[in-house]
Order: sequence, then C-alpha cells, then structure tokens
Amino acid sequence: MPEGFTQLFNPKTIIYTGGIGLLMLVVFAETGLLVGIIFPGDSLLFTAGLLTAVDVVRLPYGVVIAGIAISAFAGDQSGYWIGWRAGQALFHRPKSLFFRPEYVHMTKAFYNKYGSWILILGKFLPIIRTFAPLLAGVIHMPYLRFLLVSATGSFAWPAVLVTLGYFLGGMPLVQKYYEWIILGMVTITTGPILWRILFSYRKKVSTQS
Repeated sequence: MPEGFTQLFNPKTIIYTGGIGLLMLVVFAETGLLVGIIFPGDSLLFTAGLLTAVDVVRLPYGVVIAGIAISAFAGDQSGYWIGWRAGQALFHRPKSLFFRPEYVHMTKAFYNKYGSWILILGKFLPIIRTFAPLLAGVIHMPYLRFLLVSATGSFAWPAVLVTLGYFLGGMPLVQKYYEWIILGMVTITTGPILWRILFSYRKKVSTQS
C-alpha cells in the first residue's frame, strides 16, 4: 500500500497539510460519499480539538466545531440524495475495495433497532456514519425528519469530540504525549477498516499475479 495513501489515515497530517479547509472536506466525504469510509472521523475530530488547544489550529474551538458541523450536515444531504437515487440497488452493489454489502445490511440492522436515532448515534460509529444518510435516502425517510435528526447529529458529533480534545489538550500530560494519544485513537477507530482494505488489496494483487 503506497505511503501517501496511508497518510490519509493520519489526522495530524490532514490538519497540518490542509488546515480547517481540508478537515471540512474530509468530514464531508466521510458522511456524504462512499469513499469516506476510509477516513479517521472520530480521531480526526478529537485531534482537531487537541491541536486547537495547543494553538496549531489558530481558530476558536467554537469555529472549528461549527465548520465540522456544517460539513457533516452537507455530507448527510449528499448521502441522502445518493441513497434516494440509488434505491435498493445499493443493497446489491458488487463488493469492491471500499464497499462491502454487509456494511449496508449492518446499517439497516442498526436502523431497525434505533430508527431515526441512527443519524445521531451513528455519527460516533465508523461505517454507520457513512452509510446512515444513504440508507435514509434508500428507505425514503421523510425529508423534514431527516433534516432535524441530521442537524442534531452533525452538531453533537463535533461538539462532543472536538470539545473533549480541546479540554484534554490543555492538560500538560496530554500535551506531552498527544502524538501517542492520536496514534491510539487512529488504531482503535480505523484499524479494522484499514486492515480489511489492506487484506482486500493484497488478495486482489495475488489473484492478478
């Protein structure tokens, strides 16, 4: 796997390279496009708060939260309309490097259990936050209800994680070891996805050779 590709999973690299603009673009992709499943959403938001606290991101942390919330909300709208147009074909889409049919079925099972809350609770869960807006479009969730729960989830997600990173980032111990903390969060939140993508990549290469 190319080194440049793996850097997509490094929240620190994303923020240092592109600042708040790239951060917002990544959040949009993760909530609104299927390819967004590869990005480290939770650790990225936590890191944004932490780097705001140590003055790497030179913006008030409230502005950072607002920017992420707007991007997540816009991503939800994109996902909803993609799902609306794709319909049931999404359940039968062939498996690829970034897409597996079980992701959709897992999201559907989560929806059957929690209903519209999926768009709030799912924001804190990898895979679910990418596929929940798509599923809402597939099942034609009433758009006004979708807007309400999408707006709530899109604000709650950064409000919790950016704030957590911001206030923990003010602690001397966290400032000393923040790179290890970021690494730990990336491993926990994106490790399983990264391993699956790497496994699929190697399997595809071995099949072609």
